[in-house]
Amino acid sequence: MRKVSLFWVLLFSLLVGCGPRTSDSEGTAPPSERPLVIAAAADFSGPNELLSSSQLDHEIRSNLFLHLVQEQPDYQDSPPTFAPQLARNHSWSEDRLQLTFELREDLVWSDGTPITADDVRWTWEAQTSPEVGWVYSFVKDSIRDVEILDPHTVRFHFTRVYANQLLDANEGFILPKHAWSELPWAEWRGNAQWFQDHLVVSGPFTVDSWTPQQETVLAPNPRYHRPERPRLDRVVVRVLPDESARFRQFLSGDVDLLRSLPTDRLAEVEANPELTVREIDSRQYNFIAWNSLRPLFADAATRRALTQAIDRQALVDTLYGGRARVASSPFPANVWAHDASLEPWPYDPEAARRAFADLGWSDSDADGFLDRDGVAFSFELSTNTGNQLRRDALLMIQEQLARVGIDARPKFLEIQALIESNNSHEFDATLGAWGIDTSLDVSYAFHSSEIDGGANYGGYDNPRADELMNQISEVSEMAEAKPLFDELQQILHQDQPYTFLWEPPNLLGLNRRIRDAHPNALLMLFDLEDWSLVPHDRNGH
Repeated sequence: MRKVSLFWVLLFSLLVGCGPRTSDSEGTAPPSERPLVIAAAADFSGPNELLSSSQLDHEIRSNLFLHLVQEQPDYQDSPPTFAPQLARNHSWSEDRLQLTFELREDLVWSDGTPITADDVRWTWEAQTSPEVGWVYSFVKDSIRDVEILDPHTVRFHFTRVYANQLLDANEGFILPKHAWSELPWAEWRGNAQWFQDHLVVSGPFTVDSWTPQQETVLAPNPRYHRPERPRLDRVVVRVLPDESARFRQFLSGDVDLLRSLPTDRLAEVEANPELTVREIDSRQYNFIAWNSLRPLFADAATRRALTQAIDRQALVDTLYGGRARVASSPFPANVWAHDASLEPWPYDPEAARRAFADLGWSDSDADGFLDRDGVAFSFELSTNTGNQLRRDALLMIQEQLARVGIDARPKFLEIQALIESNNSHEFDATLGAWGIDTSLDVSYAFHSSEIDGGANYGGYDNPRADELMNQISEVSEMAEAKPLFDELQQILHQDQPYTFLWEPPNLLGLNRRIRDAHPNALLMLFDLEDWSLVPHDRNGH
């Protein structure tokens, strides 16, 4: 999956939690009759992924449409593998510039129309159409053509050999040409409802009803190729923005699935015999980006000292009850490319004080804060409003830095204002989060070419790091890049363009009536077709 890293994950994520009934008088259906109920902080935006995308959208669409192949959540020890989905197999040409997919011949859309190579080529044309303007069209830049060999065989032609060719060919769901080509591409944007009104699907579910800002109801696709699946009769995704209400409804049993459980209330969940907690690695990391375009943060020794002055274990213990990990690089510890030999910089305020003194900082006016050449070591540390965890983190970091004479002033901005300040490099330091995607491409944050117009907000520029990222993008097999990944992490460790703070867990709450669920860091609703519901008694059996 290529999309996660393009977001400030915790900034934009649509946290899935629990939602209320419209009124207490509605009552609760018996456990064996009530559908699987999920709740969302925001609404589903519609079935066409080329028009908009959020994590919630992707979770729902992954159960409406199929990819050519399905990425597997086995990325811990090696690059992920792919299982057949629309395509029963795929093969490479000897020069690896051609990738051929053989489609299953027994698959049909939900209206009975066969799924063919025409759909695959037309989907690629839509993905790369300037009129459609898909935000992720760049992943198709190295695909020069998609050739139809016969109704069930399609060949992707590449302009170059690189490790993520299969990933890029597979990115995006295959869409129904016969149904959606009726609307010209130039008219797609602004017509999200049209695609719902003309919805045909290939996946295990379809949209039974969609009431904007209220709920989306999924029902089985009767023409899904596995006649015994899905096992669920209905899945209800309700919109409920309020976090506390989501948690209350989860505790009451009105909703079955709650994403991102608050750590300070886990004991309430664990004490309830009808509920369980599942801890899932999230492949995310939180950080402080230092604006190295500003003289205060231009020196790597300064950035290292700032990292050593921040007690990241205390942050983890306080904010997550010790369930998160202190981060050391942009590749989380649960990803195969992580350099296991890398030790996070320790919390060492004495070492930080010595480093600042070596750099010429002292408290010349005895006000408790460092200064140099008449200028105080003072800056703004920004993050987004509406996130209590980040607010708490900033206040803790402010207090920790003050212990070594640093004046860090928290600054809270609305999301759009924060994005604008980061994009224009008009900030001192900013706290955010990224998710690492399957491509393992971190150039958006650390390559010098991304300083202007990219997400290298801090203006980090290291020629060797650039060279390593370029080399990683050119290997033919991703596993071959492990030494390059390791060296890149060592450089980032020394340069500290970011202070890597923590790797958060995803604490998922489930009602025990859910069976055969395997949520993971790729998808919370992974293989939803295999999930089932069973009634249980008050003892959780």
